[in-house]
Amino acid sequence: MKKYKLVLLAFLSVCVYCACVEDKGNYDYIELNDMTIQPLEKKYTVELFSQVKIAPEITLKTGTFNPDNYTYLWMLYTIFSDPFTADTLSLEKDLDIEISALPRDYQLHYQVKDKETGLICTQTTEFTVINSFSMGLMALSRVNDDANLTFINVLDQITEDAYEKINGEIAGKNPKGLRLIGDGMLSDANPTVMIMTDDERGGTVINSRDLVSIMDFSEMFYFKLETVKPQVFMKNEFAIIEFVINDGGIYKRDVMGNGFYPKYGVKLKGDYEYMAPFEFHDMSVAYFYDQVKQRFMYMPGPMQGNSVIELNDIATEEPNPEDPGKVVIGAFNPNDVGLHMLWGGLFGQDYAKKYGRAVMEDEEGERYLLSFEAIPGPDFMPLHKFHVSTEGIKEAKTFTTSQNGTFLYYAYKNKIVCVSFSSGMVVNTYEFADGQRVDYVECDQKNNINHLWVGVSDGSKAKQSGSIVIMDMSTDGSLKEVTRYENVCGQIVDFEYKE
Repeated sequence: MKKYKLVLLAFLSVCVYCACVEDKGNYDYIELNDMTIQPLEKKYTVELFSQVKIAPEITLKTGTFNPDNYTYLWMLYTIFSDPFTADTLSLEKDLDIEISALPRDYQLHYQVKDKETGLICTQTTEFTVINSFSMGLMALSRVNDDANLTFINVLDQITEDAYEKINGEIAGKNPKGLRLIGDGMLSDANPTVMIMTDDERGGTVINSRDLVSIMDFSEMFYFKLETVKPQVFMKNEFAIIEFVINDGGIYKRDVMGNGFYPKYGVKLKGDYEYMAPFEFHDMSVAYFYDQVKQRFMYMPGPMQGNSVIELNDIATEEPNPEDPGKVVIGAFNPNDVGLHMLWGGLFGQDYAKKYGRAVMEDEEGERYLLSFEAIPGPDFMPLHKFHVSTEGIKEAKTFTTSQNGTFLYYAYKNKIVCVSFSSGMVVNTYEFADGQRVDYVECDQKNNINHLWVGVSDGSKAKQSGSIVIMDMSTDGSLKEVTRYENVCGQIVDFEYKE
């Protein structure tokens, strides 16, 4: 592997050394003396075993271009990956081959060399090889209480009943969630997809590249679980620790240096009873919410311990008038929230997830919006607590927010309502046609952060009774339908984008 790296570095050094080569990037033409080479596309995405044809147009300022006066090299290589690969695709002027490289991201390198002068001109661009399931949107739905998986890859090819077609069985009963795990930058684990179900298996772990089943959820632990009830998987792109909440208990695994399929250890200690099934995971700290004690807790970085602890006390200039014995700062006391969590999470870019958002409910069924900002310490600053009585809020069962946490989107009946987290007021409402029920909404947090994924159906849970709608979110909270995949699923319960 080191040999190939040295060869590639030497090869690239030659290209850089030729100062007379002017490379203006993918959007400008590149001149080699009197020759102009039309630039490659910014990115190519191709399917495994498909035929790839790229024919750069080469012209001269004077005279006629003669291909015989030049040598050519098409090269495909990986950078910052293990194992490193570098393959010569062609020595012809035009690329015309069947792609057999493993599905992943590559760099495509094109070189033209003048035989007489030895001058070299190069272009490099992104090149991604996919198979039917290597990259795209996964949708988990309920079809007559069976877990059903629909896959839409980046070439817009739709595979219904994807898990069943590949594995010859259903993934389980009563689907609950879908999560890609083990794929972080610091992870040595094989990326896998977890299909969570509320049955005796708890769901199944599948290979992220081909969707082949690897093991049941219960086999992901070093010991036998008393209760098999997966609720949420927690991860961060830059963290080496991943968590799972099973039946209110917290379990963790180290994804660095522990094999392809690292297992989860014993239940974490701490003064908690039943953690809410929602994800509050930054790169250096993980927050949790105890549904019984109704308070936030955390595991401090670098998350090598085996206990979750209380947050530090938060002081204020003024005591809480309702309880002189307690002092709080901001809109609520995270150590004594006093509400049940219906939905929540920590949002933002992977290296800076700091926007805490939640929908809460009191004993009378009244609902509240909470927002806080995570700050190093670890503490967080409570920002807002609004009692909300907006249209359909008490009927809503699905909630989401975008990466910057500006708006809450919730659905009821055939409507999606947008509420501001900073005011608690309705900003916009989107209404689907009569007979279409909105079953689930989720903002894309990674691939296109301006997209909202929506699952709609007729409510029957029958096969092909549901559709997937991709919507654009504007800065004013309004929504616009972009793409619709009609009748490709049942009743949607979760989405996950797989890169």
